[in-house]
Amino acid sequence: MLVDTTTKCRILQTAQRLFARHGYNATTTRDLAAEAGIAEGTLFRHFETKKAILIELATQGWVEILTDLLTELSEMGSYKAVAQVMQRRMMRMR
Repeated sequence: MLVDTTTKCRILQTAQRLFARHGYNATTTRDLAAEAGIAEGTLFRHFETKKAILIELATQGWVEILTDLLTELSEMGSYKAVAQVMQRRMMRMR
């Protein structure tokens, strides 16, 4: 995840940490705001709902995974090598 100090990034970093520690359902927007050092209203200026924060985190995670995969695939010369990389990646997702 980005190590940006903007409020939105701080919210996302905090959410990632709290969701991992306490779970999505057990983490409130009040918890997120307090841990991020902002008012709860400020959190809602950046994200409409707690679910929107979760979706943003998931999207960022998939973008990173796909970017890494495409970079690795673009450096390969054969379809067999590409197939092997795809197979390894899929095995890790289980």
